[in-house]
Amino acid sequence: MSHTPHVNANPALDPDPAHRRAPLTSSANPAPRLDYRVTLSAHLTANPGPAGGARITVDYIPDRLLLDPAGLSRYMTGLSGLPWSGPEALGVAILDDINNEIVPRWVRVTIHATHGGGEDTAVPSGARVSRPSHRVILEDRQPHWDEGMGAGLGDAPAQTRRG
Repeated sequence: MSHTPHVNANPALDPDPAHRRAPLTSSANPAPRLDYRVTLSAHLTANPGPAGGARITVDYIPDRLLLDPAGLSRYMTGLSGLPWSGPEALGVAILDDINNEIVPRWVRVTIHATHGGGEDTAVPSGARVSRPSHRVILEDRQPHWDEGMGAGLGDAPAQTRRG
């Protein structure tokens, strides 16, 4: 009896990294000799679990490729359907996927999860009740890359760590 592996009809909903990354698309960087910062953000749809409803911001300095915003949106929709153990696991997956797909010079992924399903809410008295929040910031760069220092990129790259 042969066994056919299960293939998810929506590749973004598959936890396999190659399938999960499929919606990420890219285009050529029009100015690869320049350092400039790109910021894209999205919200995961609210789903059960500690990362449901998280706001994700991806900041990066492109090398040869740029992320397609529409592809990133499709990718985030797929991530919304996966069971994440927490914002850290979600952030690590996003960082790995972006590094695999476009190999930026520098990248920062920020996950801001608000526990309890969203932003602050009003209670009958009219007061606002703050929901606990959880922020995770992950950063990576190509080896020996530090050209962004002083290039007007704000807080983008941190100082190069010396070993």
